[in-house]
Amino acid sequence: MTYAGRSTMDKKRKGYKRGDTILIDKPFVHALKSTFKNEKCDYCYSEDNLSRCSGCQYILYCNRTCQKLSWTEHKRECARMKKIHPKILPDAARIMSKILIKLKNGGSTEKGYYSSNRSRTFKDLMSHYPDLKEDAHRLEHFSTLCEVLKEYMGEINLPNAVELLGIYGRMCINAFNILDDNLNTIGTGIYLAASVINHSCVPNATATFDGSTLRIGAITDIEYSDPELHVFISYLELMQTTSERRSELQNNYYFLCQCLRCVTNYEQNFVNSMLCGNSNCQAPVPMKNKQEEVLDSISCSKCLEKISEDKIKTFYDVTDFTEFQLSRMKDIGYLDVCKMCLEKQNGIFHPNNINRVKILDLAFESAIKMEQWKESLKYGILLIDGYRVYYNEWHPSLGVLYMKLFKLCSIVENSESAVKYLKKGMSILKVTHGEDHRLYKNEVLPYYKELIQYF
Repeated sequence: MTYAGRSTMDKKRKGYKRGDTILIDKPFVHALKSTFKNEKCDYCYSEDNLSRCSGCQYILYCNRTCQKLSWTEHKRECARMKKIHPKILPDAARIMSKILIKLKNGGSTEKGYYSSNRSRTFKDLMSHYPDLKEDAHRLEHFSTLCEVLKEYMGEINLPNAVELLGIYGRMCINAFNILDDNLNTIGTGIYLAASVINHSCVPNATATFDGSTLRIGAITDIEYSDPELHVFISYLELMQTTSERRSELQNNYYFLCQCLRCVTNYEQNFVNSMLCGNSNCQAPVPMKNKQEEVLDSISCSKCLEKISEDKIKTFYDVTDFTEFQLSRMKDIGYLDVCKMCLEKQNGIFHPNNINRVKILDLAFESAIKMEQWKESLKYGILLIDGYRVYYNEWHPSLGVLYMKLFKLCSIVENSESAVKYLKKGMSILKVTHGEDHRLYKNEVLPYYKELIQYF
């Protein structure tokens, strides 16, 4: 049985305050990403004192306790992993096989409680079976996955095609990306209770992880306490345009988002914006798609200054260049390319233009990897406003950014700024992760106690 946090189990509770724990959920099944199989414990995701399973020689554990806790599940996959060694089982196949094995061994009756008297089993999860049947991309993936599972588990151990597709659908629709302390995806988990929570691009709660344990915490005050109706998390990366977010949600979850952020025009004022050329104004000038724009009709809505055709052309050229470079770099930024983009954007893009914020993000992380501390600090400070706009004031990404800025300030010996960023990061992570989270207890709090002695 998975369990819910105390706040949810309180029948008299009428709502949540910012920072309250709404739900604590253990995974029905979970799996470490194969890219980390030689770096982290397969059970708790720790990186300390790792030793390999003597049976399959595939997965690692950090101690005997994790190995024993994992054995109930791993004993049913250990011999199979040994059989296919040195092949690497695809991530989707591993999580799918774990679901199948668990369902076959009594998991179908396991319940995840999201209130004192309401729960979900795996069968209760939405599969979107009719949508799956019309989704050519997912059907192709399913077909490939079936072949892998036949080899790995044996065809005799698989359910019929209709049932298998339903299980596949539940996995796709309800899987959570398990994140580490820096919000990088390190695994996948199915959480029965937490799966009841719906999406909003303006969430009032957030999901964080301590190992594979999921916490849903309130990041705003919530008037009512029913997680199914009144609590919303984000299913996706929020630093995207409205059309990108809606497209991703439609393609992956089969619904058109109607949240406040998606249906209002507020975001369009800055997401693809030019900087007004009037030095006394500097307001964002919203720009349409290149093919839709009329070159002689653009003026700043604040100061009414007309934008020249040359500047408009430059804006679109720089936008094309930036989007091309972003598509090439994706999650790996190259500092020299980022610098080139930022130089071209200077004086043209508004600071909250989404392409500028994305480039700053990549430049920041790239400079850290190259140990260019002063450069990374400069980019990180410029990144703050963009994070506040696209995530919000109480998002874990902003809290983690502040903690990185604290560490960078400490390295370059800027103590006053270090304390400022530590306090900002601490206040956010206390809300998003909770005071009992490993990150808060073992990293944030000790830093604060150490610094408070000197300031």
